[in-house]
Amino acid sequence: MTSLKQTVRSLITAKKSIVTLEGRLLQTLARMAAKGRGQAAKPSSRRRVLKCPRCSRKFALPLHLGRHLSVTHKRKSQRAASSGR
Repeated sequence: MTSLKQTVRSLITAKKSIVTLEGRLLQTLARMAAKGRGQAAKPSSRRRVLKCPRCSRKFALPLHLGRHLSVTHKRKSQRAASSGR
């Protein structure tokens, strides 16, 4: 029973090592691919910005843009429009 526990522990340790090495490999490949395209290898820190089509307000989430459109510009939700209300 003791040898089985030791075998399982060594397998778990080996698996952790493999996962770590795989992560490093993927990071290196990503850096190399970014350099090959002429781009910097930094992660993208730009957030997606959604702009209202009727005014100059900007929103981070589609939910906020939809709420703004329905309240400010009196646009009904698609769910209410499709149900015939």
